[in-house]
Amino acid sequence: MAVWSDGYFTDIQYTAKFYAELAPGFLAFACLRQGVRPPALGDGSAYLELGCGQGYGLNLLAAANPGMRFWGVDFHPGQIDNARRLADQAGLTNVAFEDWSFEQLLARPTDLPKFDVIALHGVYSWVSAENRAVIVRILDRFLQPGGIAYVSYNCLPGWASLAPLQRFVAEHVARGAGPPQARVVAAFRAALQMLEGSTGYFESIPALRARIEAALREDPAYLVHEYLNGHSQPLYHADVASELEAARLTFAASANVADDLVNLAAPAPLQRAIQEAGDPVWRETLLDYASNKPFRRDVFVRGRNALSDVERDAMLDDLEFALLVPPQATTFEIPIPIGQVKGQPAVYRPLVEALADGPRRFGELRGLPQFAGARDGAVTQALILLVGSRQIHPVSVGGADAAAAIRFNRAALARAEFGEIPTQLAAALVGTGVRVDFADLMATNGVLQGLEDRPDETARLAWPLMARTGRRLLRDGQALQDQAGNEAELARRIAAFNGARLPLFRSLGVV
Repeated sequence: MAVWSDGYFTDIQYTAKFYAELAPGFLAFACLRQGVRPPALGDGSAYLELGCGQGYGLNLLAAANPGMRFWGVDFHPGQIDNARRLADQAGLTNVAFEDWSFEQLLARPTDLPKFDVIALHGVYSWVSAENRAVIVRILDRFLQPGGIAYVSYNCLPGWASLAPLQRFVAEHVARGAGPPQARVVAAFRAALQMLEGSTGYFESIPALRARIEAALREDPAYLVHEYLNGHSQPLYHADVASELEAARLTFAASANVADDLVNLAAPAPLQRAIQEAGDPVWRETLLDYASNKPFRRDVFVRGRNALSDVERDAMLDDLEFALLVPPQATTFEIPIPIGQVKGQPAVYRPLVEALADGPRRFGELRGLPQFAGARDGAVTQALILLVGSRQIHPVSVGGADAAAAIRFNRAALARAEFGEIPTQLAAALVGTGVRVDFADLMATNGVLQGLEDRPDETARLAWPLMARTGRRLLRDGQALQDQAGNEAELARRIAAFNGARLPLFRSLGVV
């Protein structure tokens, strides 16, 4: 008899997260910057997420894009139940969740629309080859001509050095006792012990220590799904592109915006050979070898319509952009596949300062007098990297109505009372999420409860949650243990939020 989990770890539910690359406006921008015509995403557009997990991210997108329609499918009934409950709590009517396997989805009659976007995050290299084939058939049947497919996966050659670590963790867990979360953490601690003992494999991979230490900071539930999946298999981009070709999909761009900009994704001696590669799949393969990245975020389109440079620039000029962070919090040192780029303040700062006054069209920004002597393409590259680093974002087509986003944020904050602390809230103006830390969340909760001018009272209301969850704040690198110290530090941070971020949150439609 077949087991419904099909090798997937179902005892522990997946973490509730939002991934900014899945936002409709972000995906459309990824296509546009690479000269590929994106679908016209706006009111009435349809979006499907395959493997939506707890549905936190899809609910956030539905709240931030109230004119679009969203469907989420996940074969884990418990996760779908949680997703539906959050949608109900937020009063969302433009999102639906179903506990279907991929086979069950494919067997549906024609009661589902054609979708403008179909997204799979952390699914494609974690399922069997048979399920990948079903996914391709789903894309072929349900994706609109010109539609976007977002597919992320562990990739080769970058993952090759990590495969032995994954096997070590799986074998260690199989021999342990107790809950899976505790066993996977114990496995990584054992791996760190092996590394510190100068064991051959563990000391031979320079990046391994950082990977293990990062894993030990992760939610153990995430580690269970990442490392203990029965069908987990890293894939070459060429193989993924070949499989998706059966659904008439063509690679358009990376959702990690620096990954396909050759001057930022490859060392200088390799750039000319990569730029001259005529075959786009070979070009991406060369980039993967040049940067040795272990994870790809690919944007495919069903029917690649290349834009002329003139039309691409005209469409880009017509896009509006808004800040996601206060101007004083922006940074021009941005991670790229081969290190970090330090943006020239003479190019980056005028963009930020202009957007500090509110959303602006890129055509207006590009025409600022400060850019009169800028080299060709410098302003566009700065815009691309500021979007990629989540510091600015395209304005949503239907971003005027913030009511659904605010309802969602209230519901997310209510769930925080039970220890489900969100790291992103919905922002209606840009159709995506904004990052928040614990103090930001508590400050936002205070504003929504009418306590904007009372940071001390807001901090007092937050203390029972901190006490219940064992959360403590740091001051000068030291954890504060007493109630008075934590409340005073939190009140200070809330007051700083109210002065710096609250006006931005209001303009973005977060509160």
